[in-house]
Amino acid sequence: MVRQLRVSYVLFIAGLLLTGCVDRTELNELAITTATGIDGHKGDWINTYQIIIPSAMTTGSGGSSTGASQSAVHTFSTHGKTLRETVMKSSLEYPRKLYFAQNNILVIGKKAAEQGIEEIIDIYLRNLDSRETVKVFIANGEARDFLRKLVPPEKIPGQALEKIIERDSKLGSIYPTISMYEFISKISSDSAAGVPEISLVGSEPEKLDSVDVFKETSAKNKLKLSGLSIFQKDKRVGFLNEKESMGVSWLNNQIKNTTVNYVDGNVMSAFLIRKAKVKVTPIKNLNHYYLNVDVKATGDLLSASSQREMKDMQSIHQLQMQAAEIIKLQIQEGWKALQQKNIDLIGVGNKIHHKYPKDWKKIKETWPEEFANMDIKIGVKMKLARPGLFEKSFNELLKNE
Repeated sequence: MVRQLRVSYVLFIAGLLLTGCVDRTELNELAITTATGIDGHKGDWINTYQIIIPSAMTTGSGGSSTGASQSAVHTFSTHGKTLRETVMKSSLEYPRKLYFAQNNILVIGKKAAEQGIEEIIDIYLRNLDSRETVKVFIANGEARDFLRKLVPPEKIPGQALEKIIERDSKLGSIYPTISMYEFISKISSDSAAGVPEISLVGSEPEKLDSVDVFKETSAKNKLKLSGLSIFQKDKRVGFLNEKESMGVSWLNNQIKNTTVNYVDGNVMSAFLIRKAKVKVTPIKNLNHYYLNVDVKATGDLLSASSQREMKDMQSIHQLQMQAAEIIKLQIQEGWKALQQKNIDLIGVGNKIHHKYPKDWKKIKETWPEEFANMDIKIGVKMKLARPGLFEKSFNELLKNE
């Protein structure tokens, strides 16, 4: 009898466990958010959500197998006095609970960035459902307009933006990938932060709102990384173009793979930089400082149109000097842009703070002026690992026929 009671008790407990949690949320009740966009200013915010439609993910590019087009995402916006209020109001118009665990992209409108994003940063620091690893972008316009755009061939625009910036980071090194955590760390220190900016390119950008764009072999409109927004504290204070941002990438030791081109009259060469190590050191000279930049790079020769033969060490040395000259010019262009804007985007102030802590207390208040007047000394050592199989340029071979 006692044994029967024990078995009944065990079965009763197991039954309770198998009923599950009473407050659980079923998957079909969640709105999986892949990207968010924020526009407005303090006291007047617009939050935009890009929601995945799971049923459309198993069909063709942006549409069903029967040909009836269906977007893989749904986008909607809510308005409120605070960002938390905008999220709360989503329940008034959307049938599912917003789920942010898969949200990898945050797009901030340019006007919002210029007026200050302190509240945006605060919500990412205080709320558990906000991911600090989310990648940050600045929209050259309103963020909500960008989240409505489709980016062929990817079905989910938010993931497409993430892949674009990751590929540039690996293959071009023009614009840095920056997470919310990295962004907050930089603007809370003595330096500034750079955030990739996206723009709409084309004469009819509204066509990107329709899944019909997937039926075209060549889209006339597209989203593109177009520059680098500069933040001082919580406000956007400037902008760098592609060439200037490239120079800053060198100074920040963020070059992974990139191509540099040398052009001097009829002499043209292209080099693939496969590996680069950049050491930036502030040096005290009497009562002032200058910046010493030491670059060690390794790469391959991609093309050459010169008439010289490439079988001797002198020719290899000349090619290496060409690549080193271009790298130096790129760094100078980035440095010049930062000094003109008086923005320390490469953390020179932090380096002086660590190396000369007593001196930093004296120059901290006048650091912008000190930074604007700093000289720079650049040394580049380029090693050409593989000049190619041809001893002469292909142009030379054609002339010898």
